Amino acid sequence: MRFSRMRLPCTLGPAVAVVAVFAMLAFATPASAAGEDFKGWFVALDLATTQPNSLDQHFANHIDTTQTPAPVERLVIDNKTDFTYRASAGYSWGGSLGSLKVSYWSFDNDDKMTDTLAGYVNPTIFGFGFNSIYAMYVYNAAGVNFTATSKVKATSTDLDYVRPIATSEKNTLSWLAGLRVASYEEDQGFVGFDGTNYYYQNKHFKSNGVGLRVGASAEFGFTPHFGLVSSAVFSFLQADLKGHSSQQFGAAGTPEIMRAKDNNIRGEMRDFDVKAVWSYGPLDYWLGFSTSSWGGMVADPVPALGGGPLAFGLGPAESRGRDNISFNSLHAGVKWKFGKKSGLPPI
Repeated sequence: MRFSRMRLPCTLGPAVAVVAVFAMLAFATPASAAGEDFKGWFVALDLATTQPNSLDQHFANHIDTTQTPAPVERLVIDNKTDFTYRASAGYSWGGSLGSLKVSYWSFDNDDKMTDTLAGYVNPTIFGFGFNSIYAMYVYNAAGVNFTATSKVKATSTDLDYVRPIATSEKNTLSWLAGLRVASYEEDQGFVGFDGTNYYYQNKHFKSNGVGLRVGASAEFGFTPHFGLVSSAVFSFLQADLKGHSSQQFGAAGTPEIMRAKDNNIRGEMRDFDVKAVWSYGPLDYWLGFSTSSWGGMVADPVPALGGGPLAFGLGPAESRGRDNISFNSLHAGVKWKFGKKSGLPPI
């Protein structure tokens, strides 16, 4: 099966270039310890290439009538990596007094897939409905033309207090307590053409959550100028979730709509990060890998409805369901500090 993909301008190249620049600086620039004793304001910018995982955007089933017996194939959008950023600012009181930081992260990606397949192409975004006993199906023995679209947007804003504890001369353990506000939004669409009529299905849902964050990070200093930092942070959110899906037969048809809303959704997020950090004077910079797992508030509130034995083409190829997704990132960042050494024990 062949797909042709139409996408927004690729941002992977600039992000890879940024990572390469940071890598060269890391080997070319001397540094001071990432955990140096510092008091004052700071700002940071982190750039990444981010891959969404387990979205399972199942938009249709293909029943290939050119074969006997006709096989059923799930058609799922291939979600690509995209460019993301995180911006932070805060104030450090120095030493064991800790720091307060606010940060913002955003992911925004569009995917599109088009193809022509012989036989049935049955969209599964809406599922079984009132207007069709057999659920919507699009058939043409010579080929069905279709376009499937996807848009995913996620944001988070964090307010964190970080308290360090020096466990040895070169190692530091830090505890984190904070607040997270997050949102997740997803759109899916399908347009099919059987040579005579157009068929449409669409879906949109959005969730918003707020809750507490707790976590810890460990810094391992190898030289006065280089260290590794690993962290694990857990967020527990109370969220609301609402969405709607629709299907329409023909350009002049009347849309059939399904809606859902729930104000008591569990939102749970797990953020893990490992990075190498170099420092020089007021500048810290790093290279790392992170993963952010989002659960609960990313569930589909209007899943495709199965219609039992009458829903031809849905059956065993129906959506496998989803309650958790993740964003995996290769990232590079820089931090500027505006202040001075505090004279307190190093963090």
